Amino acid sequence: MTATTEIELKDLIDKLKGTPKNLDLINRIAIGYFENPSMLTDNEDLKHFELAYSTKKTIKSTHNLAWYLYFEWGEENRAIEIQKQIIKQKPKSYLPYYLLGFMLLEKEDYKNALENLLIAKEKSDRRDILHNIGFCYFKLGDLKTSRDYFKIANTEFDFEFRSAFNQAVLDFQLQDTVSTRKLADRLFQNIENNSASMIGGYETGLLYFMTGDFDKATESLIKQGIDGVDLTDWKELSYSLFVSDSKKWISQHQKMISERESWIVEINTKPDEWDFDSEQEKNERLSELKNEIKNINELISKGISKPDVDLSENVWIEPCGCLLFDCKRHENQPDDE
Repeated sequence: MTATTEIELKDLIDKLKGTPKNLDLINRIAIGYFENPSMLTDNEDLKHFELAYSTKKTIKSTHNLAWYLYFEWGEENRAIEIQKQIIKQKPKSYLPYYLLGFMLLEKEDYKNALENLLIAKEKSDRRDILHNIGFCYFKLGDLKTSRDYFKIANTEFDFEFRSAFNQAVLDFQLQDTVSTRKLADRLFQNIENNSASMIGGYETGLLYFMTGDFDKATESLIKQGIDGVDLTDWKELSYSLFVSDSKKWISQHQKMISERESWIVEINTKPDEWDFDSEQEKNERLSELKNEIKNINELISKGISKPDVDLSENVWIEPCGCLLFDCKRHENQPDDE
């Protein structure tokens, strides 16, 4: 399906003049404005979501306003509060439960998030719901159940490989390194050079590092693009490269120094291109770069020790995407049915 066109939106607006309290029509106009930002002059998208809600607080009008407030308007607390109100009406569809569960998950209220996500699961077999249930169980300390959910969500529709990666991490924590290795090998086949996919060579390299295969971790790093990663931010990959090819490790760090030196020259000669708000901000950035150069030089002279991995920082949420009732573009159901 395609988004609402400007012509279609104008037609919807004309129709509303004859039926000003038509909630479905108001909602379609709100979504239409959202899909056509070039037609916005005064937040008409938000105003129509609010209009539908103020006209009648149905599950659909409340849910859609909550989604928009949370994801597009930054009013997260209000969104959660009004979403909680419609849950009391016991919606028939999964969308309200999934939305509240996802919002609470992001707010790190994992117990209540899980409660709503499990209800959503009973009403829909969406893969991302299963994934985020697994995430909640992980945060609540139930690693086995968490791994089981990631394993179920690890299907051919796991397009960005979050479920596969999470399962591999949980397998490792549960001492099933054979499964971790198998998943790493599978992910390795999907690495694309300079790709921006969520789980790529750097993350796959981390899995190999965890299993002690530093050569394969380095191969993953290089396959993804070694010049596209700051090794000071990826200590596991840096260590793997150090062990596998110390000369290349040194040359990469020397490149990092040269890069920072060129930035310093640019800041001093073309400060306008860096868009600093003040002279103080400019000087702070220069100081940061000089310290980074100093630290990298010290690292080259001393080498790097094997780092510890905080696996709690390497388990990922699955985005919930568009949950708006009656979004034609995403073929969402028209109402709470």
